Amino acid sequence: MPISNNRIILTDVDGVLLEWEYHFTKWMLQKTLFDERGARYHPYRLLPDKQNTYWMEERFGLTKNEIRICIREFNRSAWMGTQRPMLESQTWVKLLAAEGWTFIPITSQTSDIPAQELRKKRLGELFGDHVFTNYHILGTGADKDSALAEFHDTGLYWVEDKPKNAVLGLKYGLKPILIDHPYNQDLQHPDVIRVSNWKDIHKIVNGKIKI
Repeated sequence: MPISNNRIILTDVDGVLLEWEYHFTKWMLQKTLFDERGARYHPYRLLPDKQNTYWMEERFGLTKNEIRICIREFNRSAWMGTQRPMLESQTWVKLLAAEGWTFIPITSQTSDIPAQELRKKRLGELFGDHVFTNYHILGTGADKDSALAEFHDTGLYWVEDKPKNAVLGLKYGLKPILIDHPYNQDLQHPDVIRVSNWKDIHKIVNGKIKI
């Protein structure tokens, strides 16, 4: 993809811009089902020794297929319109936008069009209507290869929270930035830039921190 403006940041959404993990966990714990007698019960519980893993099936003691169904349902729900921003992300993303940076979101949310529109609306409400462009909203859990391939050898910054996707950016000549979370501490890669928050990202993309 030809890039005429190099002041572009490719960014994931969940765990980078929005607090997906917090809201999904809350949704799971609030979910109510009915037993054969018609009594309500809450089927999901967090496993206390699995809170630092990326994989939600391990956190809740479910199979991969069971958690995939839950995530797909959540990502299509009205919760897409209520997620809160990551800590201080609004301040620094808005500042970057004011400095001329544009953001291209690449997120494996859902193929459901109404839910995609809710996500776009929420990002606009939190960060501004003109901050994001060229949305790449993929199916739930979809690989990001094809989306990142569009930006092959552009050298753009690529912000992620999932180690696998951060490293994938290297395959396409991007500059991966990994935002710290308890679940991604195992990745130590010399070409993946690790940051604590969007304040760090602001310094990096503006050359205030040498990498």
